[in-house]
Formats: sequence, structure tokens, C-alpha cells
Amino acid sequence: MQIRRLELEEFRCFRHLQLDWAPTGLRLVGSNGAGKTSLVEALYLLATTKSFRVSSERNLINLTSGRELGLPPYARLVGHLETSTGRHTLEITLLAERADASVSKRYRRDGRAVRALDFVGTLRVVLFSPEDIELVSGSPHVRRRFLDILLSTIDPAYLRSLAHYSRCLEQRNSLLKQLQSQDRRTIEEQLAFWDEQIITYGTYLIVARLRFVTTWARDLTTEFSRLTARPRTLTARYQSSIPLPESIAGEVCELPAAEAQALVGLRYRQSIEESRLDELRRGNTLVGPHRDDLQWILDGELLAVIGSRGVQRLAVIAAKLAEIRAIHRATADWPLLLLDDALSELDHDHRRRLLLSLATIPAQKLLTAADPSTLHDHTLASLPLARLVDGHIEFDDPRVTVGQG
Repeated sequence: MQIRRLELEEFRCFRHLQLDWAPTGLRLVGSNGAGKTSLVEALYLLATTKSFRVSSERNLINLTSGRELGLPPYARLVGHLETSTGRHTLEITLLAERADASVSKRYRRDGRAVRALDFVGTLRVVLFSPEDIELVSGSPHVRRRFLDILLSTIDPAYLRSLAHYSRCLEQRNSLLKQLQSQDRRTIEEQLAFWDEQIITYGTYLIVARLRFVTTWARDLTTEFSRLTARPRTLTARYQSSIPLPESIAGEVCELPAAEAQALVGLRYRQSIEESRLDELRRGNTLVGPHRDDLQWILDGELLAVIGSRGVQRLAVIAAKLAEIRAIHRATADWPLLLLDDALSELDHDHRRRLLLSLATIPAQKLLTAADPSTLHDHTLASLPLARLVDGHIEFDDPRVTVGQG
């Protein structure tokens, strides 16, 4: 999978940009605030429909755009791709509504309007940004989001199940609050439908996460050992709010999908029944994939407890390298690798180890840095080097051109 051209219009600091990409990728240098991360963000948005930086998408739009034409502010992103299934074009248009400050998004794939559900997964990216250390030190929500985004890009059924589960969970929580004063029979009758829905969709999510984490964790251990000079073992495990002993978790990874889901679904149903009174008292669903977590284990201990910030950073980088291999294993295609300022906080030895690992991955890459010397390494020689200043890109090699206005 490769991006051939990226077009940005009124997106953050980029008024008009047309950037043609080499098959190997790009090294991008620029001072802090020049727009390097915005370029990374644009690619991530085309892959996932989400920003990894802001919750308000209004911040993505140049709010002076459209003024001369009497139109609402807008931004437009277009990616031209080469994938294992052929060439594709992805387009996202963001429109800032003046009345309520909201933003509407429109998606087009190969010139046809599509839903977000049908848009996600055409472009796949693996992103490392400095904020990703939150995958270790942050809340469980951050880690669940990591799994959800990753699995949604490689499994359309996962994305649909996640959307259904989220809607059913909202409805069930609302109903739990309304039923607190009702009799037992009424409660069971009212909750029966929603219990079945969240068990059905939630089971799919749990099984998919558990299977993925089991194989991804093995790659994580390998990649971490390559990055660190000390003989330390890093792994990860999926922590479910539904009791799943190791023996059952192992079966889930070995059984056919339908049998694995039946096994987890039985445990899920038991947990729902056992937590009924507590759920009614709190007015909230207490078990399910929305309560699960991903644990990082270093030498048998929780990484968040014993690992320094530097070790945690290496762990997350290893996780991203393992993610690349997991996506390739699932899709037979290499995702685009986005490393936003990944090298700057590493010492010489760890930087050398990371660059050697990157050289073994035949994926198209985008590496950014504020310090040009960070990206001067013989292992990166095949990636064109460019500089970003005030939304404009200049290549060191004059034979390489970029359209912008």
C-alpha cells in the first residue's frame, strides 16, 4: 500500500498543497509549529476519519476559507493510493456550520459518496507520535481506542460490530436508569432484548481483540528485544471485565471463530446476570468490552509501574512495529508508517537500533523531525528529504517537485 499523491485545501496551515510521493516515502524537516504533524494528521484522517490531535474538528479548518465566495469555512483532503486491490482515491470534505459551530464531513471513495463505515480501511496507516506514550501511562480508554481503530481498519465486521455495540450500550444504560424502581419481572422483560444485543456484538469485539493481542504480543516481544540493549522481556495481555481464565483465553485463540464466540458469549451472559443488581443500582452497564483493558508487562511487572519514561517510549515504538507486521499478516499489504518526531528523544544506540528495524520493513514511510541531523542516516537514503516552512515544502533534491499554492 502506497500513497501516490496527497492534496490538501484549507487544512490547518496548508492553503493549497499537492504533494507527490516517492514509493519509499518522505523525510520531512521543519521547526516546531511549521506543520509537520498536520501533514501526518491529514494522512491519519484519510485512513481513520478521525484526528489523533483534537476532539473538535473545527480546528482542522482554515476558518477564513470560503469567505470570498460567500461559503462556509471548509477543508478538503484527497489521497491517491496504490493498494493490493488497485488504485483508489479517497476524499474528505469538512464543512464548518456557522449556526452551531459544528462540522459536517462528507466522504468519497473513487468518486462515489460513501458512509464512514465503507471509507475506513481503504488506506491503512500505523502512527507513532510523542503523545502515544499514553498507551502505557494513560487511561484504559486510550488503549481500547488503540485496539478499536486498528481492528476497524483490517476487519470491516469489527467496525460494524463496534458501531452497533456503542448504540446498544447507550440505549441499555438509559434503560437501566429508568428501571431502578421497577419490579424484577418488568426489569427482565425490558432488558432481555438489549442484553442479547450487547452480548452478540460485545462477544465479537472481545474475541477479535483477544485473538489479535495474543499474536501481536509475540511480535511486541521480538521488536522490543531488538530496540533495547538490555535482556528484558516485554509482552501484553488482554484484561477482560468478563472472567476468562487463561485456559479459556487460550481456547478462544485456537477454536474456530463461531465456537470461540459461543464460549465467550456463555461467560458474558453469566457476568451480565450476576451484575444485574449492581447495574440497576448504578444505572450503568458494568461488564463488556467498554470496560476492558490492555496490560503492558515488563519482566513480569506492570510497565506503567516499573518502567521509566524512556522504556515506556521504546515499548510504544515496539508496539507500532509489531502493529505493522500484524496488519501485513492480516491483509497481505504493508500499511503506511507515520513516525512523527520518533527519533528525537532516543539516544544514539536506541536510534541506531530503531533505524535498523525500520530498514527491514518494506513499507512506505513518513519520518518527521525538527533537527535535520536526526534524519541523516544511510538507512534512510532512499527517502527524499524535504523542508517545511509556513505550509510550503521544498525538496533538497531540485529534481523533486511539489505543487502548492
